[in-house]
Amino acid sequence: MSPNKQIAGILLAAGGSKRMGQPKLLMKWHGAPLVRWVARMGLAAGCSPLVVVTGANASLLESCLSGLSLQFVHNPDWERGQSSSVRAGVNALPSEVDAAIILLADQPQIPVQVAEEIMSHYRQNPQDGAIWAASINGKRGNPVLFDRALFPALTSLEGDAGARSILSHYPVQLVSFDDPQLLLDVDSEADYQYLLQSPPPTFPD
Repeated sequence: MSPNKQIAGILLAAGGSKRMGQPKLLMKWHGAPLVRWVARMGLAAGCSPLVVVTGANASLLESCLSGLSLQFVHNPDWERGQSSSVRAGVNALPSEVDAAIILLADQPQIPVQVAEEIMSHYRQNPQDGAIWAASINGKRGNPVLFDRALFPALTSLEGDAGARSILSHYPVQLVSFDDPQLLLDVDSEADYQYLLQSPPPTFPD
């Protein structure tokens, strides 16, 4: 076990929300923008540093995340797809980072315990090239953690698949959860309305 492994967080928040028709990450849920819930979760889980990748609406996002201990990196190529944001986030990580967990800004309902458990599994089995991901009722979900040995692969990604294309080329170790809500991402007004019926996650004091 390696409890001292440093795990960074990469919060992908660069998208233009074309399907939603408005900046969805700024939409409110229990009094705070969706993206702020995810940032608070990453910090509560112990991500160090937590890098927020912005693109569209960058200044608005930075403003609504004020007061949190975050590192911002702007992705000028955000319209080229999620892979460009993954690249920007990985390239911004300091050299001492051992792994990175990728968080999606449109999944504010994911509890801090999910990220903590994935990070804990990695620290207990810190293999070079390891990938750990949440599994919900047998379906792979988010977040996903990548060992540093895979950073070159992450920075060579292209297109809008994000890190998904890597997952088909390397063995992925799964941490099982039984909450189907973990699979929700807010892509439509119906998703948002469904989210509004959900209680917010709680964070340790």
